[in-house]
Formats: sequence, structure tokens, C-alpha cells
Amino acid sequence: MRSGAARLATARCPIPHSRPCLGPSEQAAAARVLASARLAPGPEAARLESYLARMLDAADALAVSSGTMALTLALRALGIGPRDDVALPSYTCAAVLHGVRAAGARPLLVDIEPHTLSIDPEDLSRRATRRLRGVVLVHPFGIPARVEPLRARGLLVVEDCAQALGAGDRGRPVGSRGDAAVLSLAPTKVITCGGPGGALASPRADIVRRARDLASHDGRETDAPRVNALMGDLHAAIANVQVDRLREFRDRRDAIAARYDEAFAACGLKRPAAPPGSRPMVYRYLIRTPDSSRLLDRLAARGVMARRPVLIPLHSLIGATGSFPATDDAQREIVSLPIYPALGSGEISTVIEEVLRCRP
Repeated sequence: MRSGAARLATARCPIPHSRPCLGPSEQAAAARVLASARLAPGPEAARLESYLARMLDAADALAVSSGTMALTLALRALGIGPRDDVALPSYTCAAVLHGVRAAGARPLLVDIEPHTLSIDPEDLSRRATRRLRGVVLVHPFGIPARVEPLRARGLLVVEDCAQALGAGDRGRPVGSRGDAAVLSLAPTKVITCGGPGGALASPRADIVRRARDLASHDGRETDAPRVNALMGDLHAAIANVQVDRLREFRDRRDAIAARYDEAFAACGLKRPAAPPGSRPMVYRYLIRTPDSSRLLDRLAARGVMARRPVLIPLHSLIGATGSFPATDDAQREIVSLPIYPALGSGEISTVIEEVLRCRP
């Protein structure tokens, strides 16, 4: 005989951890491009690049096929290659590791700060090598991370804004303080292009110009390693609509987070605080619990698809030597709850109810 939890899980539709917010405007934009038969990079891609450059206070931007490709191109355009080490946090997704490797550089894994969840500058100093030339500064889960401690080391900084488009820090947009910024426009991100997609931007137009040269094979007079990486107009048209909706999305995420904050305050479940003077994009709503595995299993049995925000920390993935205590603690304790603009009011109430019921 099935348990009450099992019956409950099958009696209603599960609440997914992520879900894109798409509507008639995105459908109309896609239909318009399909009717034009112009699918290659064209005016829609150029419009998206102009939008993103303005949003990030950049000199120029480039729309490409994925966030991973954007990172690889940004590193290569900055001159980082096989003789260089690039630091990155262990508590992030494998795509960042793969982007560094695809540029030919050697990844240098670094622990995170326990409270900010961003790369720990002091741990970076302890692990630094003579070959260290750059760092991928991930703004974790939409929380702005500070660039200045890394700049002080004289490193090239690529800001990974895949989860933080629309966030700000002391009056400036996240992504505007590094040598380059990279974005993901995948279906689960803050905004989407309707499939895999990404972009890079830089305050230096020459960096974007080099990346653009590396991202297409055609019409080149020199033989250099290049890739076919430019975003076509179909995906760009969808992304342009999503850019126009960014404020709507941010306000909706803030409203959901406020409901969670109020409901969980009494039992001590608090999300990580953003640095003073910053405005996060609440891409993930994170709570800490002594036994995340137990909570995840209980929520799943009751139809709430919470997740670990990082599937496998990078030091565990590659078997790196050394200790990463803050990363290990985060992996053991942090749970990511559903939060996205398409989450309905009733679904929010269900998430709250089940978290309060299922927490250890």
C-alpha cells in the first residue's frame, strides 16, 4: 500500500525546480523570423548585442551559441591560453571548468567564502601559482561578488553573470567591472533565447572584436583556430523579447523571495545575504539545513522538486588535491527551492507548506 506522501505526490502535478517564462510575445517574435526565412545572424542578433552592451555598460557585446562558448571566447580574446592558469570557484557548475579548459588554460580550483558563496580571495592567494593570469568571478546564484580584491592582484577578470543578469552593485550593473562578462541565455536562466545560447561583453571593444573574429570561419584571410559560434536570429528574437521583460521577471522573483523570507524567518531558514550596497537577482532561493539530502528526498516525495544548486563541486568532479571546507559545507547543507516568474501563487504556498512540514 502506498504511503500518504506517495499518494500526495501522484495526486497533483509536481512543482519543477525551474521553468521558463514564455508567452505570446516570444511566439510572435519567433514566427516573425521564421516567416522572413532569415535564420542566420542578422538584425535580431545585432539588436540583442546592442541591448546587452547597454545593460552591462560595455563598449560592445557578442551573442553566441552558449554561455560556455562565451567564456571560452572571452578567455581566448583576452590572450589567455595553454601557458596560463585560470582560477575559478569549486562551488560552481562544470560548464565553467569546461570553458576554461576549452580555451587551453589550466583550471586552478579555489574554495568559496562561507557566507557569500563566491570565490575566496584569501584562498586564492594561498593557491596562486606563477602561471596564474586570470580568474572567472562567478556571481553565485544571482548574488553580486566583489571584483576589487581580484583586481588588486593584477589578474584578468572575467565576470560570469550567467545567473546574475539584472543584478547591480553600488550603482553599477554586475558585469561592468571586469575585463569581460559572460552570460548564459539557456532555458533555465534569468532570461532565455529559447534554447542554448549565451553572450559576452567587454568595456574594451577590441576584446569583443577579437571574440567575433574567433566565432566564425567565413571571410577570413588568415588561418587561425576558429569555431562556428554565432547566435542566429531565431534565438536572438526570443531573447530580445525576454530582455524587454527583465524588470518584470526581477520584480516577480523579488516578490516570491519576500513570501519565502516571511514564511521561513520564524524557523531560522535564511537565504545568503547580498553584500551591502548591492542588488541581487534572486536566481536561486537557497536555504541551509543540516541534512540537505533528507530534505530533498522528503520534498520530492511530496511533489516539490528542490535541488542542490551545484550537482557536484568541481574538486570532487576532477579529484583535486587539497581541502575545500566551505565548498563541502555548502554542498552538504544548501538546498535550492523553486523560484521563477512562472511560479504560481498556489505553487508558492505549496512550497512553503511542504518546506515547513519536511524540514528536519
